[in-house]
Amino acid sequence: MKNKDLNAYIACHECDQLIAMPEALGRNETLTCPRCMSKQLTNYANSLEHSIAFSLTALILLIIANAFPFLSFEAQGQIKTISVIEASYDLYFQGFYLLSALVYAFVLLIPIFYLCAVLVLLVPIRLGLQPPAPVAIGKMISLALPWAMAEVFIVGVLVALIKVIELADIVFGVSFWAYSGFVLFFIAASNIASRHQLWKWIEDAR
Repeated sequence: MKNKDLNAYIACHECDQLIAMPEALGRNETLTCPRCMSKQLTNYANSLEHSIAFSLTALILLIIANAFPFLSFEAQGQIKTISVIEASYDLYFQGFYLLSALVYAFVLLIPIFYLCAVLVLLVPIRLGLQPPAPVAIGKMISLALPWAMAEVFIVGVLVALIKVIELADIVFGVSFWAYSGFVLFFIAASNIASRHQLWKWIEDAR
């Protein structure tokens, strides 16, 4: 099969079935795998604008999440307040140096890098300009996304709270709600700016 023919196919994310790409997808139309029926990509209406808006909103919420208390625990008259970044610091001070670095990277640094890279790439495209090093940025975005585990962090926090909720009074701070909102917008942004859609924008901008 020639290279130009291979460009007309994508491999299913779930079962690796080769799927022929249609010439065009209608607005909000979804391509699914004929074998396992898993969703492959969706042609969202105004996807470029939505990706920029969701990415920017997620970045702002992440900044807010680091500026206020995340959770407060009260037990036996003592109050302990923790922020998002202190979750990593506490692990460091307890001697879990590698785990602290991984939490800091997966929960904060990589999501921030991903969102900034998406904005650097997409904002110039939206303005009709040539983005700087689009191919390199596209590769970095594709590599960073699987390692951004913000949703895993928030699920882990909720699971941990179930175990301690009977031992202490828990108060959710502004940071908790901001981080929860960040996770939702981050998932929305990464879903709209799928790998296929991302490289389509890069090709159109070149």
